[in-house]
Amino acid sequence: MGFKQQLQEKLRTAKILPEELLNLVPKGFQDLNHRVILKLHPDLEEHAEKIASKIPEILPSVKAVWNRGQIKGKFRTPMGLTHLWGDPSTEVIITENNVRYKFDFTKIMFAKGNIHERNLLPQKIQPGEIIIDMFAGIGYFSLGMGKTGRAEHIYSIEWNPDAFQYLQENIKLNHIEEFITPYFGDCKEIIVELVNKGILADRIVMGLLPAPVDAISFALRAIKPSGTIIVYEGVEPKDSSSLYDEFEKIANDLGFQCHLLERRIVKAFKPHEYHIVEEILVKPKE
Repeated sequence: MGFKQQLQEKLRTAKILPEELLNLVPKGFQDLNHRVILKLHPDLEEHAEKIASKIPEILPSVKAVWNRGQIKGKFRTPMGLTHLWGDPSTEVIITENNVRYKFDFTKIMFAKGNIHERNLLPQKIQPGEIIIDMFAGIGYFSLGMGKTGRAEHIYSIEWNPDAFQYLQENIKLNHIEEFITPYFGDCKEIIVELVNKGILADRIVMGLLPAPVDAISFALRAIKPSGTIIVYEGVEPKDSSSLYDEFEKIANDLGFQCHLLERRIVKAFKPHEYHIVEEILVKPKE
């Protein structure tokens, strides 16, 4: 029996919800180190604490239950998370692919649906690469790439002060200080700083939703003359080419030629649109 069916049965037996509301019970949840994050339908919110009290009967290891809010603002911050049951502490350490991520889930978004990308990208790193992670967050991609020990160095840029604090802590937590240098600030300004120091990248990661169109020209400033790869993210329909077309036009106008190496669908984002990752080979025009 699935989570939704088990929860419906618990609520029906305890007579917590009217029968007509039982079908609105969520079918799943996010688990952050035994903290269950629900996404309750608005019609269930007045019953939220009673619903939460039944979760430990289904999941005995659960430490707390929260109701999810929305992701808002330029820092992509979780807003409106509500504590419903159990331990009210909000700082967790998640271990994934042998990488440890420490963060406060009321301040930092952690998309567990991106686990495949966080595992895949480090596998693509070639020995001796210089990498720039333009939107590093708490180290979503940087940490895994650093753990491989293959990159010569990774320059990880983040402008959210809360995320940057955890980026610094997570570099130490994973014992990879020699491989990663964190930079706090706007990636466009930091890119100029790095280029002025003579630092150019073999690979640039632009992991941000929505697609960071305004940062493309700055990324192109920091790539090596040949063999460079940009990992670019965005949202578009499953069979669309608009994301790549947009990137290619900007690159062509700046004197670069592009080749799409790989396009991956990460997950559904909203109806008829998907979170897309593209790996793009970029070289100066001959």
